[in-house]
Amino acid sequence: MHIADGVLPVWVSASGWAVTVAGLAASLRKLPPEEIPRLALLTAAVFLASLIHVPLGPTSVHLVLNGLTGILLGPLAFLAFFVALTLQALLFQFGGLFSLGVNTLVMGGPAFLVGWFSRRSSLALKPPLAGLLAAAAVLLSGILLALALSFSGEAFLKVARLALLAHLPVAALEGFITALIVVALRKVRPGILALALGVSFLWIPQALAHRLDLDVFPEKDTLHIEAFFPDGTPARNDQVVLYCGDQKVATATTNQEGVALLPRPNCPEAKVVVKGKLGHRVERMVKLSRSPSPPSSPKGHPKNSSRAVSHREPLPLTGILAGLGFIFGLSALILSWDTRRRLKELASPGN
Repeated sequence: MHIADGVLPVWVSASGWAVTVAGLAASLRKLPPEEIPRLALLTAAVFLASLIHVPLGPTSVHLVLNGLTGILLGPLAFLAFFVALTLQALLFQFGGLFSLGVNTLVMGGPAFLVGWFSRRSSLALKPPLAGLLAAAAVLLSGILLALALSFSGEAFLKVARLALLAHLPVAALEGFITALIVVALRKVRPGILALALGVSFLWIPQALAHRLDLDVFPEKDTLHIEAFFPDGTPARNDQVVLYCGDQKVATATTNQEGVALLPRPNCPEAKVVVKGKLGHRVERMVKLSRSPSPPSSPKGHPKNSSRAVSHREPLPLTGILAGLGFIFGLSALILSWDTRRRLKELASPGN
């Protein structure tokens, strides 16, 4: 599936880059910072799967994982494939840089469509349909690859037909693998699928795409609690529980501004827990003095437009570096294995 430079006409490669750049701009503009570690992990999985090539005539095939990546990442899967293909082109010369736009569309385009569908319908998280979506994504990648090669002249028409036929067994295998993974996640880590269903950057409210946070402001007789997301969106209709030690002393529900008022407990330290939708949860420990100071102005009040800035999370450089380190670690492992294999072939008596 990796088209090298010089195979496609210039206008096809340029058109591929134009569409890819537009898709990358939309992805980066709406990328939640807290999603970067998960994006890096799935990018590493795509990177590794695409390195294992099975020769088939004049072409070769490999696992794509665009269906599974689309289900777990949503439309951000397009960005994952671009990063993986860029690293492969730079490190292993799998595909060219000028044809990188077309290669990203061939593999990342179907992943984007699967992600779009999975965010609009919870049926995508059912194993049978997840398997069908994964198989359809691979078939669509094969069709796009054959279409791109068909523009290269009659000499590549046979290769284009063979490439399309070669992806039929790959589609069946990926559908089976994706269905099994979804079954396993539903049993072992259902929260991952719930989070995957709720995370979107184009079609679902931004509140679902961020980690829940809260502020607690002790007042004379009450605790002023505000639950919100890093972009400033209030967490509405979420349950708030107040604990003194291990004893639950009060409960409330946040209003449309993400605010809840609880009675001030008679204990030196209290714990406030907010339980949000789709598994969101956050807790804070609050030290309570005997003579509370006058409450300060709630910095995080929904009516205060500064909250979206004051609570915006910094770029998680640790997660980014961890993801890149994981990818390069896998690259080094595969490179060393391939080098050792080549040396054994050279040292064999037949050479």
